[in-house]
Order: sequence, then structure tokens, then C-alpha cells
Amino acid sequence: MYGWPRPLCRARLNVFSLLAGALLSLVAPPPASASDAQTCVQQLVFDPASGGFLPVNNFGTEQDFLNCFGWQLFIAMNWPVNPGWPADPTLAGEPDTQSSAAQFGVPQTPGKPMSNAPVWASYKDANDIFLPGAPKPTGWGVETLVPSNCTATGNLKALSTGARKFITATSESAINRKHRFHLSSGTQVTLPDSIMEAAGGWLTDQSGNLVFFERKVGKAEFDYIVNNGLYDAANQLIVAQNSDNRHPAGLSLPAGKLVRELPAKALPQEELGALELKAAWRVLTHKPELYARYLTTVAWLQRPDTLQCTQEVVGLVGLHIINKTQTQPNFIWTTFEQVDNVPDGGATPSQGYSFNNPACTGDACTPNVARVQCDATHTPPNCTPFNQPVQATRANATPEDMQALNTAVQQTFAQQTQGQSVFQYYKLVNVLWSKTPNAPNDPGPGPNVKTPLSYGPFVSDQSVAVANTTLETYVQTENCNDCHQYAAIAGGSKLASDFSFLFGSADSAKNTRLIKRIEAFKTLKDDH
Repeated sequence: MYGWPRPLCRARLNVFSLLAGALLSLVAPPPASASDAQTCVQQLVFDPASGGFLPVNNFGTEQDFLNCFGWQLFIAMNWPVNPGWPADPTLAGEPDTQSSAAQFGVPQTPGKPMSNAPVWASYKDANDIFLPGAPKPTGWGVETLVPSNCTATGNLKALSTGARKFITATSESAINRKHRFHLSSGTQVTLPDSIMEAAGGWLTDQSGNLVFFERKVGKAEFDYIVNNGLYDAANQLIVAQNSDNRHPAGLSLPAGKLVRELPAKALPQEELGALELKAAWRVLTHKPELYARYLTTVAWLQRPDTLQCTQEVVGLVGLHIINKTQTQPNFIWTTFEQVDNVPDGGATPSQGYSFNNPACTGDACTPNVARVQCDATHTPPNCTPFNQPVQATRANATPEDMQALNTAVQQTFAQQTQGQSVFQYYKLVNVLWSKTPNAPNDPGPGPNVKTPLSYGPFVSDQSVAVANTTLETYVQTENCNDCHQYAAIAGGSKLASDFSFLFGSADSAKNTRLIKRIEAFKTLKDDH
């Protein structure tokens, strides 16, 4: 995920299989029967105070084990956050212990957007970490400010406070194209507009609305970045090379605490491994009839074509999670989708598919084709307007065992909530992990380790390439690590950044001071 350098991946792989999706793994034994979906359902934990609610290590050696606890991670990440956040920033990432399974994913008011935020929405926005000039980021749990040029209007005005403004899609998408800065954080744009997917194409739904993305970072990783000054590119080089003799592991993200027995209660966030998420959101402002099928929120969005910053209701269509653990130092990657995205073997949704029109014909309906932007150099038919729907399909059929597991979990969510949970309309696509990861150095990855970073082969359910139709629409034939192995620190040194593309977007305070001196010199010269 997450700061994806599209040219890099295309040059090396002609692919951007950024898959982010990953999973925290449990310490409990795998299901008694590897193919028994009901066994998995019986093991799912809906008590946020339990030690099995947010697992920390994976000692399973079978795919069914990873699939099951991928769903456990989904539950933990999408549990309501402690209602004391954001007033108390320290509560970010902490689940609401008063909430129950009967309330999981249930909208507080039918026909209205969700009024509470999931745990992962309180995580730190990636664009609030890597800022122009490399200043120290604001503290954990401090919310992203609403862009100054955005004002709440109409029916959404009453929803501009509370949890609504904290789950935003502005982190990547509110971009001032003239000055190339993110409006929400002031971060200079160093990557394509964030409506762009990994492989260089945007995604427009069948209603003509663009999909918007956001990236989040968990507390253990955030603390590691801040404590080591990694928000500054110059410090990344020091850490990656261990030139200060204080970082023998090089730039190696935290793997969390090794726990061999199921703890009695949930571990502190600081004892978890590195955790990154990427979410894809579809605009649903004028579709209240769909709110009951989506995790919804009100978000600030700025379309790249109109440059207007508007407040919209958005629904989650894709979610990647990657997590590093002691037993999986090369991360576990898991990904989820909303069930109405594209055809996948089931009945056609009553409202149609979000990203596929089965009746579509002609060149515009060729599936999974990245678009060319219409601008001064491209005019139709040699380009595609942003509001032209993209015809998306699933390139890799969902394995039968995964379908059975998804059905069992979805039915459980429905039964617990009397059919009201929005999460009964989400599915696990696949999980990517390694059976025998071996670090390139010990401890790994170690100082001066260059890309491509490899711990050995990855596996997935039925060896299917793991890809999300909303986040890797155009590159569904490759796995996440095919691209993430080339993730490097800022500055182009090719020193590995432990699979995370976030670090490549860091600025440097030294660079900023130098630029300011040059600009001051130029001004002085011009004055004379």
C-alpha cells in the first residue's frame, strides 16, 4: 500500500499489485477441520476485552487458518472505536468495550450514514506523517483537520461534527492540482492524484462517480516512525545504513510481541506489529437505499475535474490490511470487498453492480482497462472523461472454500444483528502469507539491505493471485509482494523500507533549508 511509486513498479514489473491487505494472526490452534467453515465461525471472537479479539502472532501452517483469522482481523478493525475519541486522542485505535456483537455494523439510524467510526478510522493518516519540510507529525490520535476551503451544506451539514469528519477520504483525494498540495494536510503531491490506482488508472463506478482512497497507519508503526525520526528522509538513510550504530536491524518495522499462549486480555497497541491499511470509497450521497449494505461515512472530497470540495456520503468498497508479526516478518496481506462490486458467481444485486454493467457492449466495455485522462493533449475518443464508468471484472475466481467461509461468516453477522449488519455484505477475497519466511539478514531485514527484499515464497488460497477489484482493477494477475519488494526509503538509494511504500514520500528538513537558502539568494540577486 501506500505511497505507491507507479513508475517504479511498472518499470520493474509492468504491474502494480499493491495489495494491502493483511492480517494479524492468532495464537490459538487452527480449526479442527481445515475445510469446515462452521468451525471457523465458532472460533470468532466478538468480545473486545478478550485476548483473542485482536491477535498478535500466527502459529498456523494452513491456508484455512489464515483465512479464518483474516475474518477475525476484519471484526477487530471494524469494531466501533472508543467513543471517547477524538476528544481524547489517546483512545485512537481502542475498541468500544461496551459495544456488542448484536450492534456490529448496525446503522444507528436506518437510512442514514453510520454515526460511529470503526477502530481503523482512528489510525493515523499517512499524509499527516510525511509532511513538506519534514516536521514532526502531530500526536497519535490527533485528527486530520477539515480543509479550509470546504463548507458543509444541505442535508449533510448536521453530520459535519462527531465521528463523521474523522473518517475522511481527503487524505489522498483532496488535491489542489494547481499547487500540487493535499488540502487536508498540506502534503506536497509526489504521486499521481490519489484517485489513481496502483497501475495508473482511476476507477469510476456505474453511476459516474470516482472512487477515492485513504491510507492509515497503526500505533506501533507510527511510534516507530516518530521515535526514529523517519518522517525525515535524512534520518531514513541513517537508520537504513545503521550509520549511527544504533539500528542493527536497519529500517525494520516492529513485529510486535511474541505471544505463545492466548493472553487473557487484549495486548496494548504498542505491542502489536506494524499495521497499514488502505480503503477505497464509493460516493453514495444520493443513494440512501444502499446505506444498509455499506460501511458509510461522511467525507470531504475534491473531484480533480471540478476542483470543488464537497461533503459526500461514501461507502466502503475495498479494504487492504497488512500486518507484520514475529512469525510473519514479511507481513501477512489480506483484502476485503463489498459483495456488489462485480459479478462473482452470485445473484445480480437489485441495484446492479457497482463497477460492472453486464449489458454493456463496445470498446468502452472492455474489462479492466486503465483509462487515459482527457486534458489539453488528449481529447475524446483518445481519452476517457472521469465520469465514464469503468467496466471491472474479477480476473481470478474466488476459491470454493473461500466462498463457503464467506457465506458462513456473513450469515453469522446477519443472525447476530437480526439482519441489520452492513458487514454481512462484505467478503474476504484472499490472504497472502509465507509458510517459511527467512530474513535476508539476522536480525532482518538488517542494515544496507537493498531492494528487492525477499523472505522467500508467498502462498495464497488455491494459489490464486491476490488482488482487489477496487484497488488493483488493472493488475489482477500479480501478488502484493511482486511490487512491495521494491519499496525503498526516500531519495532513490534502493535501500529497502521493509515492504512499505509510505517512506518514499518523505521530505527532508535539510533539503527544505537548502531550498530556502537558494530562493533567498535568487531574491537577493534579483533585487540587485
